Amino acid sequence: HAIGGLVVIAANAGGAWSPVGDVTTTMLWLADKISVFQTIIWLFLPSMVAGISPMVGIWWELKRHERQNEAAERKRIEEDAVDGENPSSRTTRTEATEDSFKVSPALPEITRAKALVLVLGIICIFMVPVLKMVVGLPPYLGMLLALGILWFVTDTAAFHSLAHLPKDNVDLEADGTPQTSGTSHFAAPKPGSVVEALHKLDLTGLLFFAGVLLAVGALDTAGVLDTYAEMLVRLCGNSPVAIASLLGVSSAVVDNVPLVQASINMFGKTTPIDDPLWQLIALAAGTGGSILSVGSIAGVTLMTMEGVGYLWYCRRVSLWAALGVAGGIGTYQLERLAFA
Repeated sequence: HAIGGLVVIAANAGGAWSPVGDVTTTMLWLADKISVFQTIIWLFLPSMVAGISPMVGIWWELKRHERQNEAAERKRIEEDAVDGENPSSRTTRTEATEDSFKVSPALPEITRAKALVLVLGIICIFMVPVLKMVVGLPPYLGMLLALGILWFVTDTAAFHSLAHLPKDNVDLEADGTPQTSGTSHFAAPKPGSVVEALHKLDLTGLLFFAGVLLAVGALDTAGVLDTYAEMLVRLCGNSPVAIASLLGVSSAVVDNVPLVQASINMFGKTTPIDDPLWQLIALAAGTGGSILSVGSIAGVTLMTMEGVGYLWYCRRVSLWAALGVAGGIGTYQLERLAFA
């Protein structure tokens, strides 16, 4: 679980320094608020700090819990020794019991078909921002198009021949046409197919995230988020650091996309391209989602796939993630003082 928390922090921080690394940075880039070269130069080091510094805190906490567990184990051994049991025999028996439950995991075989699907999937993902820039296709439609392309290609005979997949035995009719089974709609999906991957999706996690997005969309449509952004400006004045910091904390609770869009609408006409405000918004909105497990897609995925609880994440990861965001913003300010 701790390693999963580190992955969430690293995934969110890694997308903050690239215009195509996160939805919010892509929005700012498409709105001509940030440029590629300046974004990479100014945000790479702060993103590294925001991603790496929490690792130190989480590692220290894991070491502290490990020492506590070792102390508790020694105390149990001493109590057993007082009761007349040989501590060495108990330790040997415990190690033998642990070894009996150790099973080496079988690594999945890397086949030619898996490598081709991986390459095709990466190409389709990079196609999404290109379609957004060229034809204005919304990203979610671009991802659905990418899924359709991947599904179509993996079902073609040319892909099966290129990937050296075994051919299915199909019964033929008297005239030579393939025979269709009457229960084909209820049969198990073919191993390695897109249909099998869709069957493995966690529907509860998808419904949860869809509900959050629908709720935030309703707030955006009602104008609540615009009012909230105006309140941030009144509270922070013209301080980019304060605005970005509150925006980053807010993005852990509310989806950062409408917040960034509201910021673009408010400051778009008065703030020039590559202004520190836009770069700080990109940094804070990208990394602030790590503070809570429901603040980013990576966090929701960790909850659904690994069973990480919301309260556990708040106790073990949230503090270090918040310190990482603060460290990233502080590093950006030091860069501005030194090189601007």
